[in-house]
Amino acid sequence: MSNSESADVETVVRLLSDQSPSTVHARYADCEAIVTRYLHSGSDFLLRLIKAVIAADAHKITLIQDAVSFLGDEHLGQLAFFLQAQVKRGIDVEDLLVHVTLQTPDLFPASTLVDNPDFKDWLTHADPQSPPACQHFIFEEGAPSDMSFPTHRNHPTWHLPAHRPSFVVGGVGKAVCPTCGRRLTHLVTLDGVEGLPRLRLETCQGSLEPTYYSHDADGMPTPIAPFHSSEDFMSRLVSGEHVARLAPTPQRWLRQSWFASNSRQNLFRLGGLPSWVQGPDFPLVPGTDRKMEFLLQFDSFAGFFWGSGGMLYVFWDEESRITCHVSQWT
Repeated sequence: MSNSESADVETVVRLLSDQSPSTVHARYADCEAIVTRYLHSGSDFLLRLIKAVIAADAHKITLIQDAVSFLGDEHLGQLAFFLQAQVKRGIDVEDLLVHVTLQTPDLFPASTLVDNPDFKDWLTHADPQSPPACQHFIFEEGAPSDMSFPTHRNHPTWHLPAHRPSFVVGGVGKAVCPTCGRRLTHLVTLDGVEGLPRLRLETCQGSLEPTYYSHDADGMPTPIAPFHSSEDFMSRLVSGEHVARLAPTPQRWLRQSWFASNSRQNLFRLGGLPSWVQGPDFPLVPGTDRKMEFLLQFDSFAGFFWGSGGMLYVFWDEESRITCHVSQWT
């Protein structure tokens, strides 16, 4: 490590060790400016920084948790073994450990994984350690404009290598909600996706309850019963459209937690394991006892807003050609 990098580590540790409430915002901004310089090519620096602030018991901020996502695979593995020996330090190390177990669970025993609430949720799937294939929606403009901090905007999951075709995300739908009478919100039209028929996904953003849609041969949706309550409050309407492409999800990001993400990561995903807010909730095909398959999820970014700021999950049943949209929030 160069002298300047060592000085930067010492500076961050000193600033984070200062407990003066009057300077907390200025100190955080200074730390953030230093960390930001190393996000793309400073994995060795970030690992040394994380170890240093843990040794100084000064890691009680999300900025240090954010840095984990920017470690190279080798350094991430080193941090995994380091943290397992530091658990006795308490809740802050445990929080860091959550991020690392999600990104590299194969380095941890099953007893450690089951302590993670997300892994408990994923036990409803066949094998939470070998999740099904997943793809991320990658927006052409990068991270949505409502991402505020550098570790948010630069998170690797917003910048995965994407391929054609492109999809329009957002905008005004064509169908009308029979309960509130408002035009549905267009989520995305899936066309040309391997293993799926053409599906135009539209949803009522005024619904806090599961909503069902039947899709015709061209994939166009029609709202069907059971309809949502007329007393549901109106979520903030989506504004504008975005262009997105699909990117194969790397092994490291197959398991993403809504809570651990904390609005940093890209949770706009097609397939894979849902990032549950309130735990598993697989709907049944109306009139049957058949569970629907998870199709995709959208976060409360890029103009979307679910409930008080949670997630929307879309489920699909190929036999009936029905989708169900379920929102969860805190």
